Amino acid sequence: MTAAVPVTARRWREHDPRAVVSAVCAFNGLAFTAWQSWAFRRAELTAFSEGPYRCASGKRATMAPIRTLHPRAAGIERMIPVGRVLLSQLQSELARLPADGRVALVLVLPERMADDGPRVFRRQREALEQELVAALVEAHPARGDRWLSLRTLTRAQAGFAQALLETADAIERDLVDAVIVGGIDTGLDPHVVEQLLIDERLFDGENLDSVIPGEGGAFALVTRREIARQCGWPSYAALSAAAVGSEVSTRTNEVPCMGLGLTRAAHEATAHLRDARVPIDWWISDMNAEDRRTHEFQLAWPRVAAGLMPPEAALDFLPMHFGELGAATMPTALAIAVEGMRRGSPRARNCLITGSNEGSERGVVLIEAIDPQR
Repeated sequence: MTAAVPVTARRWREHDPRAVVSAVCAFNGLAFTAWQSWAFRRAELTAFSEGPYRCASGKRATMAPIRTLHPRAAGIERMIPVGRVLLSQLQSELARLPADGRVALVLVLPERMADDGPRVFRRQREALEQELVAALVEAHPARGDRWLSLRTLTRAQAGFAQALLETADAIERDLVDAVIVGGIDTGLDPHVVEQLLIDERLFDGENLDSVIPGEGGAFALVTRREIARQCGWPSYAALSAAAVGSEVSTRTNEVPCMGLGLTRAAHEATAHLRDARVPIDWWISDMNAEDRRTHEFQLAWPRVAAGLMPPEAALDFLPMHFGELGAATMPTALAIAVEGMRRGSPRARNCLITGSNEGSERGVVLIEAIDPQR
Protein backbone atom coordinates (compact mmCIF):
# COMPACT_ATOMS: atom_id res chain seq x y z
CA MET A 1 0.00 0.00 0.00
CA THR A 2 1.08 3.60 -0.45
CA ALA A 3 1.10 6.30 2.20
CA ALA A 4 -0.21 8.76 -0.41
CA VAL A 5 -3.74 7.43 0.12
CA PRO A 6 -5.16 9.04 3.32
CA VAL A 7 -7.28 6.97 5.71
CA THR A 8 -9.20 8.00 8.79
CA ALA A 9 -10.00 4.99 10.96
CA ARG A 10 -10.97 3.98 14.47
CA ARG A 11 -11.33 0.61 16.14
CA TRP A 12 -13.40 0.14 19.27
CA ARG A 13 -12.80 -3.54 20.01
CA GLU A 14 -10.88 -2.86 23.24
CA HIS A 15 -13.16 -0.05 24.42
CA ASP A 16 -15.70 -0.72 27.17
CA PRO A 17 -18.44 0.33 27.07
CA ARG A 18 -18.65 -0.09 23.31
CA ALA A 19 -21.17 1.54 21.02
CA VAL A 20 -23.86 -1.05 20.32
CA VAL A 21 -26.72 -1.36 17.84
CA SER A 22 -30.01 -1.79 19.69
CA ALA A 23 -32.45 -1.55 16.77
CA VAL A 24 -32.46 -1.37 12.99
CA CYS A 25 -35.13 -0.42 10.48
CA ALA A 26 -35.27 -0.31 6.70
CA PHE A 27 -37.70 0.65 3.94
CA ASN A 28 -37.00 0.13 0.23
CA GLY A 29 -38.45 -1.18 -3.00
CA LEU A 30 -38.12 -4.75 -1.78
CA ALA A 31 -39.31 -4.58 1.82
CA PHE A 32 -40.94 -2.51 4.55
CA THR A 33 -38.67 -3.56 7.43
CA ALA A 34 -35.13 -4.67 8.15
CA TRP A 35 -36.00 -8.32 8.64
CA GLN A 36 -38.01 -8.36 5.38
CA SER A 37 -35.02 -6.84 3.60
CA TRP A 38 -32.85 -9.65 4.97
CA ALA A 39 -35.40 -12.36 4.13
CA PHE A 40 -36.20 -11.20 0.60
CA ARG A 41 -32.53 -10.69 -0.24
CA ARG A 42 -31.86 -14.19 1.06
CA ALA A 43 -34.67 -15.49 -1.15
CA GLU A 44 -32.96 -13.85 -4.17
CA LEU A 45 -35.93 -11.55 -4.86
CA THR A 46 -35.41 -8.15 -6.50
CA ALA A 47 -37.31 -4.87 -6.49
CA PHE A 48 -36.91 -4.26 -10.22
CA SER A 49 -39.80 -3.08 -12.41
CA GLU A 50 -40.50 -0.56 -15.16
CA GLY A 51 -40.10 2.98 -13.88
CA PRO A 52 -41.91 6.16 -14.96
CA TYR A 53 -38.92 7.48 -16.92
CA ARG A 54 -37.79 6.53 -20.41
CA CYS A 55 -34.31 5.78 -21.73
CA ALA A 56 -32.89 7.38 -24.87
CA SER A 57 -34.09 4.31 -26.77
CA GLY A 58 -37.69 5.07 -25.80
CA LYS A 59 -37.95 2.05 -23.49
CA ARG A 60 -39.10 2.55 -19.93
CA ALA A 61 -36.13 2.50 -17.59
CA THR A 62 -35.75 -0.40 -15.19
CA MET A 63 -35.90 0.88 -11.63
CA ALA A 64 -36.43 -0.38 -8.09
CA PRO A 65 -39.19 1.86 -6.71
CA ILE A 66 -41.14 1.67 -3.46
CA ARG A 67 -44.49 0.81 -4.98
CA THR A 68 -46.60 1.99 -2.05
CA LEU A 69 -45.53 5.58 -2.71
CA HIS A 70 -47.57 7.71 -5.10
CA PRO A 71 -46.52 6.81 -8.67
CA ARG A 72 -46.28 10.49 -9.65
CA ALA A 73 -44.24 11.52 -6.61
CA ALA A 74 -40.59 12.32 -7.24
CA GLY A 75 -37.51 13.36 -5.33
CA ILE A 76 -38.24 14.82 -1.91
CA GLU A 77 -41.90 13.76 -2.15
CA ARG A 78 -40.61 10.20 -1.92
CA MET A 79 -37.81 10.74 0.60
CA ILE A 80 -39.99 12.39 3.28
CA PRO A 81 -42.44 9.47 3.64
CA VAL A 82 -39.50 7.04 3.71
CA GLY A 83 -37.99 8.96 6.61
CA ARG A 84 -41.28 9.10 8.50
CA VAL A 85 -41.83 5.35 8.09
CA LEU A 86 -38.34 4.63 9.40
CA LEU A 87 -38.79 6.83 12.48
CA SER A 88 -42.17 5.27 13.20
CA GLN A 89 -40.42 1.88 13.45
CA LEU A 90 -38.23 3.25 16.26
CA GLN A 91 -40.98 4.92 18.33
CA SER A 92 -41.35 2.08 20.82
CA GLU A 93 -37.61 2.15 21.57
CA LEU A 94 -37.49 5.94 21.93
CA ALA A 95 -40.49 5.86 24.26
CA ARG A 96 -38.35 3.96 26.80
CA LEU A 97 -35.77 6.73 27.06
CA PRO A 98 -35.78 8.56 30.39
CA ALA A 99 -37.18 12.09 30.46
CA ASP A 100 -33.68 13.59 30.36
CA GLY A 101 -32.45 11.27 27.59
CA ARG A 102 -30.48 12.94 24.80
CA VAL A 103 -30.84 11.77 21.21
CA ALA A 104 -29.02 12.77 18.03
CA LEU A 105 -30.22 12.17 14.50
CA VAL A 106 -27.27 11.71 12.12
CA LEU A 107 -28.60 11.70 8.59
CA VAL A 108 -26.61 10.70 5.51
CA LEU A 109 -27.91 12.16 2.25
CA PRO A 110 -26.80 12.21 -1.41
CA GLU A 111 -23.98 14.51 -2.45
CA ARG A 112 -26.30 16.50 -4.71
CA MET A 113 -27.90 17.99 -1.55
CA ALA A 114 -24.66 19.61 -0.32
CA ASP A 115 -24.49 23.33 0.45
CA ASP A 116 -22.51 23.97 -2.72
CA GLY A 117 -24.93 21.95 -4.85
CA PRO A 118 -27.92 23.11 -6.91
CA ARG A 119 -30.46 25.19 -4.99
CA VAL A 120 -33.31 22.78 -5.73
CA PHE A 121 -31.50 19.98 -3.90
CA ARG A 122 -30.51 22.21 -0.96
CA ARG A 123 -34.16 23.08 -0.50
CA GLN A 124 -35.05 19.40 -0.63
CA ARG A 125 -32.53 18.68 2.12
CA GLU A 126 -33.88 21.46 4.32
CA ALA A 127 -37.44 20.22 3.85
CA LEU A 128 -36.44 16.66 4.73
CA GLU A 129 -34.56 17.79 7.85
CA GLN A 130 -37.56 19.79 9.04
CA GLU A 131 -39.96 16.92 8.43
CA LEU A 132 -37.85 14.36 10.28
CA VAL A 133 -37.31 16.60 13.30
CA ALA A 134 -41.06 17.32 13.33
CA ALA A 135 -41.80 13.59 13.19
CA LEU A 136 -39.59 12.94 16.23
CA VAL A 137 -41.11 15.83 18.17
CA GLU A 138 -44.63 14.67 17.30
CA ALA A 139 -43.81 11.28 18.80
CA HIS A 140 -42.79 12.93 22.10
CA PRO A 141 -44.66 16.28 22.20
CA ALA A 142 -44.29 16.73 25.96
CA ARG A 143 -40.52 16.86 25.62
CA GLY A 144 -40.40 19.38 22.78
CA ASP A 145 -37.20 19.38 20.76
CA ARG A 146 -34.69 20.10 23.56
CA TRP A 147 -33.69 16.42 23.72
CA LEU A 148 -32.85 16.22 20.01
CA SER A 149 -29.90 17.33 17.87
CA LEU A 150 -29.46 16.96 14.12
CA ARG A 151 -26.35 16.34 12.01
CA THR A 152 -26.50 15.95 8.22
CA LEU A 153 -23.73 14.55 6.00
CA THR A 154 -24.23 14.95 2.25
CA ARG A 155 -21.65 12.33 1.38
CA ALA A 156 -23.72 9.48 -0.09
CA GLN A 157 -22.52 5.86 0.30
CA ALA A 158 -19.23 6.37 2.09
CA GLY A 159 -20.75 9.06 4.30
CA PHE A 160 -22.22 6.37 6.54
CA ALA A 161 -18.74 5.33 7.66
CA GLN A 162 -18.01 8.94 8.65
CA ALA A 163 -21.40 9.12 10.37
CA LEU A 164 -20.53 6.09 12.51
CA LEU A 165 -17.10 7.51 13.35
CA GLU A 166 -18.84 10.61 14.69
CA THR A 167 -21.62 8.60 16.33
CA ALA A 168 -19.28 6.34 18.30
CA ASP A 169 -17.20 9.32 19.35
CA ALA A 170 -20.25 11.22 20.66
CA ILE A 171 -21.45 8.15 22.56
CA GLU A 172 -18.07 7.40 24.11
CA ARG A 173 -17.68 11.04 25.19
CA ASP A 174 -21.16 10.95 26.76
CA LEU A 175 -22.41 13.80 24.57
CA VAL A 176 -25.61 11.87 23.80
CA ASP A 177 -27.39 8.81 25.14
CA ALA A 178 -28.49 7.40 21.80
CA VAL A 179 -28.01 8.16 18.12
CA ILE A 180 -30.37 7.41 15.26
CA VAL A 181 -27.95 7.10 12.36
CA GLY A 182 -28.75 6.19 8.78
CA GLY A 183 -29.41 7.39 5.26
CA ILE A 184 -32.19 8.13 2.79
CA ASP A 185 -32.00 8.48 -0.98
CA THR A 186 -34.00 8.08 -4.17
CA GLY A 187 -33.06 7.67 -7.79
CA LEU A 188 -36.66 8.35 -8.86
CA ASP A 189 -36.06 12.04 -9.41
CA PRO A 190 -36.17 13.69 -12.84
CA HIS A 191 -32.96 15.61 -12.13
CA VAL A 192 -31.13 12.42 -11.18
CA VAL A 193 -32.46 10.50 -14.19
CA GLU A 194 -31.57 13.35 -16.53
CA GLN A 195 -27.96 13.29 -15.36
CA LEU A 196 -27.80 9.51 -15.72
CA LEU A 197 -29.07 9.89 -19.30
CA ILE A 198 -26.48 12.58 -20.05
CA ASP A 199 -23.74 10.33 -18.68
CA GLU A 200 -25.19 7.29 -20.52
CA ARG A 201 -25.37 5.43 -17.21
CA LEU A 202 -29.09 4.55 -17.08
CA PHE A 203 -29.76 0.85 -17.64
CA ASP A 204 -31.74 0.39 -20.87
CA GLY A 205 -31.57 -3.38 -21.23
CA GLU A 206 -28.56 -3.22 -23.55
CA ASN A 207 -25.87 -1.08 -21.94
CA LEU A 208 -24.62 -3.22 -19.05
CA ASP A 209 -22.14 -0.56 -17.89
CA SER A 210 -24.97 1.31 -16.14
CA VAL A 211 -27.06 1.56 -13.00
CA ILE A 212 -30.61 0.65 -12.02
CA PRO A 213 -31.95 3.46 -9.80
CA GLY A 214 -33.52 2.41 -6.52
CA GLU A 215 -34.69 4.18 -3.40
CA GLY A 216 -35.14 3.68 0.30
CA GLY A 217 -33.62 4.28 3.67
CA ALA A 218 -32.41 2.58 6.81
CA PHE A 219 -31.64 3.66 10.37
CA ALA A 220 -29.84 2.10 13.30
CA LEU A 221 -30.28 3.00 16.95
CA VAL A 222 -26.80 3.15 18.49
CA THR A 223 -26.09 3.61 22.18
CA ARG A 224 -23.85 2.49 25.07
CA ARG A 225 -24.41 -0.90 26.61
CA GLU A 226 -25.40 0.49 30.00
CA ILE A 227 -27.98 2.79 28.37
CA ALA A 228 -29.37 -0.17 26.45
CA ARG A 229 -29.73 -2.10 29.71
CA GLN A 230 -31.41 0.85 31.46
CA CYS A 231 -33.91 1.28 28.64
CA GLY A 232 -34.56 -2.43 28.20
CA TRP A 233 -33.13 -2.39 24.68
CA PRO A 234 -31.28 -5.38 23.27
CA SER A 235 -27.63 -5.16 22.20
CA TYR A 236 -27.51 -6.91 18.82
CA ALA A 237 -24.11 -5.88 17.50
CA ALA A 238 -21.09 -3.81 18.46
CA LEU A 239 -19.44 -1.19 16.28
CA SER A 240 -16.00 -2.71 15.92
CA ALA A 241 -14.33 -0.36 13.41
CA ALA A 242 -14.97 2.29 10.78
CA ALA A 243 -12.65 3.83 8.22
CA VAL A 244 -12.86 6.44 5.48
CA GLY A 245 -10.39 6.33 2.59
CA SER A 246 -9.81 8.28 -0.60
CA GLU A 247 -9.50 6.98 -4.16
CA VAL A 248 -7.51 9.16 -6.55
CA SER A 249 -9.28 7.75 -9.60
CA THR A 250 -12.86 8.93 -10.18
CA ARG A 251 -15.38 8.73 -12.99
CA THR A 252 -14.59 12.31 -14.04
CA ASN A 253 -10.81 12.03 -14.38
CA GLU A 254 -8.46 9.86 -16.40
CA VAL A 255 -6.38 8.51 -13.53
CA PRO A 256 -6.20 4.69 -13.67
CA CYS A 257 -8.08 3.00 -10.85
CA MET A 258 -5.82 1.10 -8.44
CA GLY A 259 -8.44 0.44 -5.76
CA LEU A 260 -6.18 1.86 -3.06
CA GLY A 261 -8.80 3.93 -1.25
CA LEU A 262 -11.11 0.99 -0.62
CA THR A 263 -8.21 -1.36 0.08
CA ARG A 264 -6.55 0.87 2.66
CA ALA A 265 -9.81 1.64 4.46
CA ALA A 266 -10.75 -2.06 4.61
CA HIS A 267 -7.24 -2.99 5.82
CA GLU A 268 -7.45 -0.45 8.64
CA ALA A 269 -10.92 -1.62 9.68
CA THR A 270 -9.90 -5.29 9.80
CA ALA A 271 -6.37 -4.99 11.21
CA HIS A 272 -7.37 -6.35 14.61
CA LEU A 273 -9.05 -9.36 12.97
CA ARG A 274 -5.83 -10.10 11.10
CA ASP A 275 -3.75 -9.75 14.27
CA ALA A 276 -6.07 -12.08 16.20
CA ARG A 277 -6.43 -14.47 13.23
CA VAL A 278 -10.19 -14.01 13.23
CA PRO A 279 -11.75 -14.36 9.75
CA ILE A 280 -14.16 -12.03 8.01
CA ASP A 281 -17.39 -14.02 8.02
CA TRP A 282 -19.53 -11.76 5.83
CA TRP A 283 -18.78 -8.94 3.40
CA ILE A 284 -21.58 -6.73 2.02
CA SER A 285 -20.48 -4.46 -0.83
CA ASP A 286 -22.21 -1.75 -2.87
CA MET A 287 -20.48 -2.92 -6.05
CA ASN A 288 -22.79 -2.59 -9.06
CA ALA A 289 -22.58 -3.53 -12.74
CA GLU A 290 -20.56 -0.48 -13.82
CA ASP A 291 -17.14 -1.45 -15.15
CA ARG A 292 -15.21 1.01 -12.97
CA ARG A 293 -16.94 -0.12 -9.76
CA THR A 294 -16.48 -3.79 -10.63
CA HIS A 295 -12.82 -3.20 -11.45
CA GLU A 296 -12.23 -1.37 -8.17
CA PHE A 297 -13.78 -4.16 -6.11
CA GLN A 298 -11.84 -6.80 -8.03
CA LEU A 299 -8.65 -4.99 -7.05
CA ALA A 300 -9.55 -4.38 -3.40
CA TRP A 301 -11.29 -7.61 -2.43
CA PRO A 302 -8.40 -10.12 -2.89
CA ARG A 303 -5.94 -7.78 -1.15
CA VAL A 304 -8.15 -7.59 1.94
CA ALA A 305 -9.64 -11.09 1.85
CA ALA A 306 -6.39 -13.00 1.31
CA GLY A 307 -5.80 -15.14 4.37
CA LEU A 308 -8.72 -13.46 6.14
CA MET A 309 -11.87 -14.57 4.30
CA PRO A 310 -12.30 -18.37 4.11
CA PRO A 311 -14.20 -20.10 1.28
CA GLU A 312 -17.30 -20.53 3.46
CA ALA A 313 -17.57 -16.79 4.12
CA ALA A 314 -20.51 -14.93 2.56
CA LEU A 315 -20.20 -12.15 -0.03
CA ASP A 316 -23.17 -9.98 -1.04
CA PHE A 317 -23.72 -7.10 -3.46
CA LEU A 318 -26.76 -5.01 -2.49
CA PRO A 319 -27.57 -3.38 -5.88
CA MET A 320 -28.37 -6.84 -7.25
CA HIS A 321 -31.53 -6.85 -5.12
CA PHE A 322 -32.44 -3.25 -4.32
CA GLY A 323 -31.06 -1.21 -7.19
CA GLU A 324 -28.83 1.80 -6.48
CA LEU A 325 -29.71 2.95 -2.96
CA GLY A 326 -27.14 5.73 -2.85
CA ALA A 327 -26.87 7.22 0.63
CA ALA A 328 -29.12 4.43 1.94
CA THR A 329 -26.80 1.63 0.77
CA MET A 330 -24.51 1.15 3.76
CA PRO A 331 -27.27 1.71 6.37
CA THR A 332 -29.38 -0.91 4.58
CA ALA A 333 -26.41 -3.27 4.59
CA LEU A 334 -25.98 -2.75 8.33
CA ALA A 335 -29.67 -3.48 8.94
CA ILE A 336 -29.44 -6.68 6.89
CA ALA A 337 -26.21 -7.68 8.65
CA VAL A 338 -27.79 -7.30 12.10
CA GLU A 339 -30.86 -9.30 11.08
CA GLY A 340 -28.74 -11.99 9.41
CA MET A 341 -26.38 -12.44 12.35
CA ARG A 342 -29.33 -12.58 14.76
CA ARG A 343 -30.84 -15.44 12.79
CA GLY A 344 -27.66 -17.28 11.93
CA SER A 345 -28.08 -16.86 8.18
CA PRO A 346 -25.38 -16.61 7.16
CA ARG A 347 -23.58 -18.01 10.17
CA ALA A 348 -21.44 -14.96 10.86
CA ARG A 349 -19.81 -13.41 13.91
CA ASN A 350 -18.91 -10.22 12.04
CA CYS A 351 -19.75 -8.33 8.88
CA LEU A 352 -17.66 -5.92 6.81
CA ILE A 353 -19.68 -3.28 4.94
CA THR A 354 -18.08 -1.21 2.17
CA GLY A 355 -19.29 1.75 0.13
CA SER A 356 -17.97 4.01 -2.65
CA ASN A 357 -19.07 7.54 -3.48
CA GLU A 358 -19.31 8.91 -7.00
CA GLY A 359 -16.26 10.99 -6.15
CA SER A 360 -13.19 9.87 -4.25
CA GLU A 361 -14.49 8.89 -0.80
CA ARG A 362 -14.60 5.25 0.27
CA GLY A 363 -16.15 4.00 3.50
CA VAL A 364 -15.84 0.78 5.50
CA VAL A 365 -17.70 -0.36 8.63
CA LEU A 366 -17.12 -3.53 10.65
CA ILE A 367 -19.71 -4.78 13.13
CA GLU A 368 -19.50 -7.81 15.40
CA ALA A 369 -22.33 -9.87 16.82
CA ILE A 370 -22.90 -9.70 20.57
CA ASP A 371 -23.55 -12.89 22.51
CA PRO A 372 -27.06 -12.44 24.01
CA GLN A 373 -25.88 -14.23 27.15
CA ARG A 374 -23.26 -11.54 27.88
